[in-house]
Amino acid sequence: MNLSPKDQEELELDMSPMIDMVFLLLIFFIVASQVIDEKPQVAIPKAAYGKVPEDTTGRLMISVSKDEKYFVGADMTPRTIEEVQDMIEMSINEDPELRILIRADAQTKYKVNEQITLACAAVGAQDIIYSVFEE
Repeated sequence: MNLSPKDQEELELDMSPMIDMVFLLLIFFIVASQVIDEKPQVAIPKAAYGKVPEDTTGRLMISVSKDEKYFVGADMTPRTIEEVQDMIEMSINEDPELRILIRADAQTKYKVNEQITLACAAVGAQDIIYSVFEE
């Protein structure tokens, strides 16, 4: 006595919904990683003749808040100008071609911007740009 059905179909697993889910997750994580960009918040000034640099990657970012606090990179720890100068000097010793991006708040006084520029010059940084928005 044979109890198995005569027309036994071979079962197939449809992979297309699984592939769709993998692509959706991949897109979600790519977008989410781009949105998470933590850096000190400063109000970037507008400039009539400001130029947006073509390539800002690989630059050491120094943020200056309106209350004269310095931040290096994405580190949210306020630094003194001497600490910033030491950090720039260490970075230049590692990479003599170091490029620096200074993000100063629009309300930052000129003397504070002068101090950071002089600190960069004192340790030999030559490629320095300030971040501005084009008007």
